[in-house]
Amino acid sequence: MITQRVNDNMKFVDVTYWHNAIVHWVAIATIFVNLGVVVLFLFYVHPSELPLRLQYNVFFGTSLHAPWWQAYLLPVMSFIFFIVDLLIGYILYQAKERIAAYIVLLGALFASVALFIAALSIVLNNYTL
Repeated sequence: MITQRVNDNMKFVDVTYWHNAIVHWVAIATIFVNLGVVVLFLFYVHPSELPLRLQYNVFFGTSLHAPWWQAYLLPVMSFIFFIVDLLIGYILYQAKERIAAYIVLLGALFASVALFIAALSIVLNNYTL
C-alpha cells in the first residue's frame, strides 16, 4: 500500500512547452534583458546629424560609423532571434528533445546578454555617463 502511494506520487507529469517553468524563466529573463537594451537606447540615443560610433578599435580608432537609428536595429534583431529560438525550442520539445530545447533557449539568453554588453559599449563610446 505504501509503495503504491509513493509510486503514484512520483509519476512523470508531461508538461507542455508553454507551461514549463524553465521555458518561462529563461523567456522572462531574455525579454527583460532586451527591454533593458531598448530602455538604454531610448535614454541615450536620440536623433542627431552626427553619426554614431558602433565599433571602436584600440589600434585604429573608430572603424564603423552609422546613423543614429541603426542602433535600434540591435534590439529588433535580438527579439527576432529570440522568437526564432523560441519556435525551434518548441519543435525540439515536441520531438522529446527537451535538453536541446533548453540549450537553444539559453543560447537566446546568452545572445541577449551579449547584445546588452554591445549596447553598453555603444553608449560608452558615444556618450559619457
